[in-house]
Amino acid sequence: MATNKSQERYATLSLLMPSGITLNSNSLVLFGRNQGGRNHLMAGVLQESQVATNPPYDNNTGFLTVDFEGVYNLAVTGLASKSPAAGAPIKPGDEVFADGGTYDPVSGITYNNSLDVDTGGTFIGIALDPVAAGATTTIRVMLKNSPCA
Repeated sequence: MATNKSQERYATLSLLMPSGITLNSNSLVLFGRNQGGRNHLMAGVLQESQVATNPPYDNNTGFLTVDFEGVYNLAVTGLASKSPAAGAPIKPGDEVFADGGTYDPVSGITYNNSLDVDTGGTFIGIALDPVAAGATTTIRVMLKNSPCA
């Protein structure tokens, strides 16, 4: 048996927190860097609110907890493209993508993404509920790292 395995599954990881910002629990983040269009980014949801000033966690660690598996309620907009804006209905089973956001090169985390069906973004999971074209609705999204996705 291998003795160098550090974690059985990567469902929940502690990651370095980007400095000087506020990240709220239930927020989607991406971990990794999309180099060469390979799209090997992990999509996860923050488990605790991480405040830049006087954080509610052990501020000596500088880490936050991210869950990379499961189904989460996330705000998704029925858009197929942002420029020009083109509404598109989302049906259960459709792919959901993260667009925009801010990449922090020190932590490897991208935060403040918007979610939609614009294939120019980063695939993050599968919609389990519908969204009307142009509307923003909180729906269940199965993260791409989940065993079923």
